[in-house]
Amino acid sequence: MVSLPKAWCQNFNLKVGSKVSLNYNDSGAIILEPFDKGKDVKESATIDVTASTLENSLRLMLSRYIRGYKEIVVRADSKSSLGYVIKNFLDLTVGFEVVSENERMAILEDIVSLPTLTFEKAIRRIDTLVRSLVKESVSRDKIPGDYILSKDTEVDKFNLYIQRLYNESLKNYTILQMNKIKTEEALSYLLFSRIMERVADHATRIYIIAKQEFLDKNPGIMKYINDAIDIFEKSVEAYFKRNIDEANELISRKDYIKKERDLLKEEIKLSSNAVELEEILEDIERIALYGTDICELTIDYN
Repeated sequence: MVSLPKAWCQNFNLKVGSKVSLNYNDSGAIILEPFDKGKDVKESATIDVTASTLENSLRLMLSRYIRGYKEIVVRADSKSSLGYVIKNFLDLTVGFEVVSENERMAILEDIVSLPTLTFEKAIRRIDTLVRSLVKESVSRDKIPGDYILSKDTEVDKFNLYIQRLYNESLKNYTILQMNKIKTEEALSYLLFSRIMERVADHATRIYIIAKQEFLDKNPGIMKYINDAIDIFEKSVEAYFKRNIDEANELISRKDYIKKERDLLKEEIKLSSNAVELEEILEDIERIALYGTDICELTIDYN
């Protein structure tokens, strides 16, 4: 039995026979909440869209998604403006659907009441996508550009989902219990997801810039690219295997990455493709260094 403060009961309109839920957090502290708290209150946001604020409005919609809103009402100045933000929002989110729509307004709702897609499944999907993007960025047999861009968009989608799931887990510890992880593991996944999203952006840039003919003329750069990809891939493997020794060894290669890039920059100064090659070097260096950031996560959260 437990005695509850009178003011607390009155605040939530609790009476004899009212239901409450008991939960606990990582430290073992018991969390007591009204069972129907917020059940009838829908977290809703209204966004006004005009032709001149399309990108700003889309960012606002995504911010509400990340914060855990269950309903987003969109009011637009035209049918085309409405269609643009809805299409892009749905492409970048998980669980939302249009439940009501006319030419100037739409209501989007989260139709997934509980996170059926766990942290680990979302992270594994990001891992698969990003590793594929990094390899394809310098592959001799290039896949269509639209496919590369769709993979990059899908990485963004899962990254936003993990941000939303993490924010919800801060408000509802049950989500962590369902995922069978602790708060620090959820934070680790959040940071890992953000790093991988950045890697995907750099890989997509390399795909756009890199031309095989001038990479073939610079074997030193190709070796550097392969070394950087090796560091990145081994860093991700160390993260999932929680291999701290491997993570430390990979971090020690950070100096090599920076020094080798400086040497290669000097070598290509007179090349006819110097600008493109420098951009590729910069992007591939970032991918390797993001790999060492992942190694630091491996050490910090294990």
